[in-house]
Amino acid sequence: MTSPASSASSDTPPRRGLPPWATLVTQLVAPVTLVSGFLFYYGYVFTRSELWYFGLDVDTVGLSPREIVMRSPRSLAVPLVVLTTAFVGVASLNARVDARARALRATTAGAERVARGARLAVGAGAAVLTGGVVLLLAYAWLQDWVWLQVIAASVIAVGAALTAGALRHVPSRPVGVAAGLWALVVAAVLWVVSVTAGWAGIGFAQRTARDLDELPLVVLDTTTPLRLTNPAVGVEDLCARDDPGAGPVVDEECAGSGAPRWRHRGLRLLVQGPDAMFLVPSTWDAGATTVMVPRDRPAQWQFQFVNLPPGPA
Repeated sequence: MTSPASSASSDTPPRRGLPPWATLVTQLVAPVTLVSGFLFYYGYVFTRSELWYFGLDVDTVGLSPREIVMRSPRSLAVPLVVLTTAFVGVASLNARVDARARALRATTAGAERVARGARLAVGAGAAVLTGGVVLLLAYAWLQDWVWLQVIAASVIAVGAALTAGALRHVPSRPVGVAAGLWALVVAAVLWVVSVTAGWAGIGFAQRTARDLDELPLVVLDTTTPLRLTNPAVGVEDLCARDDPGAGPVVDEECAGSGAPRWRHRGLRLLVQGPDAMFLVPSTWDAGATTVMVPRDRPAQWQFQFVNLPPGPA
């Protein structure tokens, strides 16, 4: 005799877990490692584009992986919202399709209907994927269209995901194709992230160039003068003295002391690495240059106060 408890438990539908491919990914790659890798990748591409605008290479600056990761959240809001929304939408749609397929498989006619619909979905996904590949191949002729890479990668991701999802409901499906398609989805998403990170880096660099006053103002004293052509940078000889009779004269004792002699004003700190600091003029000029000052060079740094009134006591 069957007890009511066992009957109730048998009527309860089993709880669904993660799809097999998602379970495999979580077993091979820890979530923390996955998030850290994503932040580093996005931060590296973002920083590379941002510094490139000022004539620098990110590897020349020598930022550590931690510093690159810390720079990535500056523009991650939009990509994270889009990716999270897309993931939730795909997961919800996948759950509804699976539930509908399980209900139809209860009968022979329903199972045939599911297989027929899955084959049609595979064909549609393959067509979308082919369209994305065609757009990718057309890049040689349409490279002036800035949105082409994002659109091509997005179409490839959608086509690969649709094909891989539909293959699960095909009775006789080739082994390993679904895994390859999901890998293609990941590659396409990373491609989109790379392009958008580059755009974000250039956008932030342009905003910084418009508001250079937001960067720390530096007064730099060096043993030799920096040869800069930007009129915003002024150079002062600290060993020069005004003689009422002879005019400006150089104090020989000061000049021979080896102490920093030349004072430079009108510079701002763009970024600092472990071995050098990188300075830009206070006013934007397309012909200006970024100055690299090694830390082991005899120099004295002064960071000027921000010219704001003090707050209330």
